[in-house]
Amino acid sequence: MIELHRDEEAVSAAIATVLLFGGVISIISLMMVTLIPVIEELEGSVERHDMSAQMMQFNLQTSTLSEQGMPGDVVTQEIAPVDGTLSWDMMRGGMWYSSTWQDNHSFRIRDVLDYDDMLKIRHPESTSSTACFSDLRLGPDRPHHYSAPAWADGVILTTKPGLSFPLGPVKVDLIRNGILDQTAELFVDDVQKWTLDDENWAIKASQELIVHWMRGEHGTTEVRPTDANANGLGRSWALPLPSGTIQLNLVSEDLMMIHGNGEFGDFTEVSVPSDLLNVGTSWIKTLSLDKPQVVHLTTTTDAQLMVSTSTEGVTSWKSQTGSVHGTQFIPPTLEGHLILSNPNNEPATITWRGSGITIEEFGSYTTDWPPVGLDGASLLQSDMPISVVWSGDESPSGVYEIGAIDTGMESGLFMHLNNLENYDLELRSNGDRTTINASTLTENETILNYGETLTIPVNQEPIYVNTTQGHGVYAFADHGSIGLHDGVHDGARRCVSIGVTASGWVDLTMPWTSMGGRSIVDLQKAWQSGAFPASLHIELYGLIVEEPYTPIGSAWVMQVSRLVYEFESSVTGMEVAMSGGAVLTNHPEYNPTVIAPPLDRGGPGPRFAATIPALHPTSDSVMGGGSLSVEVTLAKRTSLASEIAYEVRRGWAEPYGGAIAQTSTQGLEASEDWTIYPGRLDLLTDYVGWVPDPGFGTMESVWHTGGQSIQFSLQISSLDAHVSEVIA
Repeated sequence: MIELHRDEEAVSAAIATVLLFGGVISIISLMMVTLIPVIEELEGSVERHDMSAQMMQFNLQTSTLSEQGMPGDVVTQEIAPVDGTLSWDMMRGGMWYSSTWQDNHSFRIRDVLDYDDMLKIRHPESTSSTACFSDLRLGPDRPHHYSAPAWADGVILTTKPGLSFPLGPVKVDLIRNGILDQTAELFVDDVQKWTLDDENWAIKASQELIVHWMRGEHGTTEVRPTDANANGLGRSWALPLPSGTIQLNLVSEDLMMIHGNGEFGDFTEVSVPSDLLNVGTSWIKTLSLDKPQVVHLTTTTDAQLMVSTSTEGVTSWKSQTGSVHGTQFIPPTLEGHLILSNPNNEPATITWRGSGITIEEFGSYTTDWPPVGLDGASLLQSDMPISVVWSGDESPSGVYEIGAIDTGMESGLFMHLNNLENYDLELRSNGDRTTINASTLTENETILNYGETLTIPVNQEPIYVNTTQGHGVYAFADHGSIGLHDGVHDGARRCVSIGVTASGWVDLTMPWTSMGGRSIVDLQKAWQSGAFPASLHIELYGLIVEEPYTPIGSAWVMQVSRLVYEFESSVTGMEVAMSGGAVLTNHPEYNPTVIAPPLDRGGPGPRFAATIPALHPTSDSVMGGGSLSVEVTLAKRTSLASEIAYEVRRGWAEPYGGAIAQTSTQGLEASEDWTIYPGRLDLLTDYVGWVPDPGFGTMESVWHTGGQSIQFSLQISSLDAHVSEVIA
C-alpha cells in the first residue's frame, strides 16, 4: 500500500524560489530599461567625440587650403566612422554675408535658403528702388550659360581672370539648336572666335568667360570691369579683341595712370584731370592689332571704358551708380553724339559744362559730343533719371541695350523707347516665362519662354513694352548691319522693382522657377541647367539724396554642401557635420552645438576679411560606413568683395544658425559697455567683433567696429571633394 504525503515546506520553498527568480528577473529588466539608454548615450558620446576630432582635423586642412592654396592643390584625409555612416547633405547647408555701402544704412535678408522663389529684405532707412539677382554658379557640374542674341553673327571670348585660375583648361562648348556644334579648351589669355548663322546659338563653359557678341567686324560697347565694385566701376579689364584698329576710351573723375599689355607689347600712360569744375579725366588710345588677342588694361582709379572697333557704333552708357537710368554720368569723349532719353512722365532738365536742355516726358534729344573746346570728360547731370546712349553718327548704327523704366537697370517689366528711327527691338526673358504686350503689335499677350527671343520691327514711332505676367525682359535696339556688345551669362543681372519705403520686411519674388518641396535630384538638374541659382548675389539699390538707384548694400548667399556623420545614441538622428568652415553637432538630444566656428579675420584697425570654403562632392563620390578617403582639390578662388563697407552681417541656415550667431559673440562677456547697455551698439566702445543682432530670434551677427567704416574683403574658394572607399 502506497501512501502519499505532501511536503508543505518543500512546496513553499519551490514557490519562494520561483517568486524570487521572477523578482530578480524583474529587477534585472528594470535595470536594463534604465541602463540601456545610458549605455547608448555613452556609446553616442564616444562616436561624437571620435568623429568630432576627425572632422576638426579635416576642417582645419580644408580651411587652410581655401585660404592659402593654389588651384590644383590637394589635401587628403582618411575618415574612419565608428558605427555610423558618412553622407552629403546638399539641401540643409548654407550661409550668407551682407554689407552696406552707405553710412547709417542697413540691409538684411531672410528666407533665402529654402529653395523657393520668395525671400524677404529689410532696408528701413530710405526708399528701396530695385534688387538685382545674379547666379554665382558655385559648385562642380554647374556650368555658365550664355545665350546669343538673335542679331549676333559672331562671338569672341576669353577666360575671365580672377584671384586664381583653374589648373586645367576651361572647356567651352558652342551649342547650335540644343546640339553640340564645336568645343574649345582655353587657358589664360587664350582667345576663341566663332562665326554664327541665323539659328539659336548658346555657349556653355566650365568657368566664367568674357564674351563679346558681334555683328560684322565693327561696333562699340561699354565694357564692364572684371573687378567691378558696387557702382559698376572698376580698375581692371580683360578685352578679347579682333584684329584691326581698336579705339579705347577711359573716363574717370580723378587722375589716372593707365597700363596696358598684350601680344602687341605694353604701355604706361598718365591722364591728368581738368582744372574746370564738373570736368573729369579722359584717356583715348588707338591700337592696331594684327591678330585677335587679349588686351589687359589697369588704372589707378575707378573708371569706365568704351571699346570701338571702328569710328561707327552705338552703345548705352551707365550712370555713376551703375544703373542704365540715372542722374549723373561721365559720357565717353570720342567724337560722336549723345542720345538722351527721358523715361519719366514729367520733363527732365539735363545740364553739362557750357550747356543744357529740358526733355519732355517720354521724349529724347540728340546732341553733339563732347562739348566743343573742352579738354576732359564733362559731367552730365539731370534732375530726373534718364538714359544716355553714345553714337558715332547722328543716326545710330549698331546695337545697344535699353534700360527698364521700373528698375532703372538692364532688365525689368516695362520698357520705353522714343528713338524716331527704323530699327528692330529684340526682347528676351530674364526668367523662366514672360507674357508681354507691345504698343506696336496688333496681337499681344505674347509668351516668351526661357532662352526665346522676340523681334519687333519699329518704324519711326515710340514703342512701349509691358510685361503682364511672369518675369521681366532684356531689350536691345538693333540699327543697321554692325554691332558689338559685352555680354553676361544667363543668370546675371536679373532685376526686379521694389519701389517702397518700409520699416519692416518686404517680400520679393526672384526671377527663377520655385524649387520648394522638390527632390535633390530635381534641384541638382536645375543647378546644372541654370533653372535655379547655384548660390546668389543680391544687389540692393535705393534713394540717396536725389539718385534713386544708388547702391545700398549687397548680399552673397552661399549654398554649401554639408559632410555629415550620422549615428544613434539614446535617440536617433544625431550627427556631426562640417559646413562652410564650421564643425557642428546636435548631440546630445538635438542640442545645436558649435564645435569649431567658421574662420574670419579682423584688424588691424577697422578691417574684416573672410574666405568661405565651399565644399561640394563630385558626382562619383561614395557614401556609407567603413573607412573612407576624402580628397579635396581647390578648383578656384574668387573675390566677391573688396570695398569700404559700413555694416557687415553674417547669417547661417538652421538648425545651427542661432548657435553660430551665439558662439561668435562670446568675447562680449568681457565688455563693460555691453554689460551695462545690452543691445546698444551705439554705446559699445570697448569691443570689436561679432555682436548678436538686436532683433528677436535672429540668425545673424553684426561685425561691430564702433561706428567706423570697414575695409571689407570676402572671398570664396570652390573645393571639389572626391570620397572613395579605402581598400586594404
